Amino acid sequence: MSTNKQTLSAEELSAFSAQMALTVKTGIPLAEAVMILRDDAGASAAKNLFDGILEGLDAGEPLAEALRRTKAFPGYMTQMIEIGEASGRLDQVLDSLAGYYAREDNIGKSVRSAVTYPAIMLAILVAIILILIIKVLPIFNEVFISLGGDLSPLARGAMDVGAAISAYSVGVIIAVAAVAAALIIMRATKAGRAIQRRAAQKIFKKLSLDMATGKFASGIALMLASGIDVGRAVELTLPLVDNPVMNERVTALKDLIEQGKSFSESAVETRVFTGLEARLLTLGFKSGDIDAVMERIAQDYENKTDERLDNLISVIEPTMVAVLCVIVGLILLSAMLPLLAVMTSIV
Repeated sequence: MSTNKQTLSAEELSAFSAQMALTVKTGIPLAEAVMILRDDAGASAAKNLFDGILEGLDAGEPLAEALRRTKAFPGYMTQMIEIGEASGRLDQVLDSLAGYYAREDNIGKSVRSAVTYPAIMLAILVAIILILIIKVLPIFNEVFISLGGDLSPLARGAMDVGAAISAYSVGVIIAVAAVAAALIIMRATKAGRAIQRRAAQKIFKKLSLDMATGKFASGIALMLASGIDVGRAVELTLPLVDNPVMNERVTALKDLIEQGKSFSESAVETRVFTGLEARLLTLGFKSGDIDAVMERIAQDYENKTDERLDNLISVIEPTMVAVLCVIVGLILLSAMLPLLAVMTSIV
């Protein structure tokens, strides 16, 4: 478990929650549980984190406040643990948090996987085109010169671009490095991540909406499993929704519930959930298994997100291969056809 960033990753939060839930269920005091986790921690940074938690617990603070003092845990998690401590359901809350952050981690890994593959494909595509216009076309040009011919305008233009890139290679490398550094810095800062997230939401609208809906459903499931009423659950989960469309719908949902409408009816009216999902929610309320129903809905949206990402990759891969083939083919044909014409005239 690392502490070199403002908050822990979803994977680390899930592991911590699961470990704490296990120790709490066995009746081990919180301070002793944290000491056990500290002794098992390998990295010194993790030991320092547990020392900070122990310091708060030894001072008589509740677990939520001790975690809050370290500034390594998100506000949503500490708030839920505070509710769990107050309601006597800390073990259930920790279990639910472990599942919630495990789902967040799975979605994050799916997104990173979906982004990484096209990025590698794009890098290969650019490398092949650069080799073609910098190394291959000049050889064709020399052949044309020896035969008294000339390259086509397209091939000549591509070769000129390659020559310019080769001549200013240092500047090109610096520019590429600057762009890469800017992207890394954006990823490392809260404001930069917000810009990237907004851009992704505009490009992948349906995918972003599904992810936001799943996150909302997962948050509601966690709240309901912790014994919180549905109105309060919607209010507490609203800050988690970072998609503007979904945020607007959840805000409207919250207003309708405050006006006395049922959660399922409000969810359909505001288009937070579909009619089928709303019917499942109604059955869940009647049977007393609403938290399990919400958990199932959250899992369905996670599966839907994975499916959309797989479909996106299946479309991007052949598209990029086709683009590569077209570009390379055009460049080669623009060089080969004039060469064939010259050879034919000589014959």
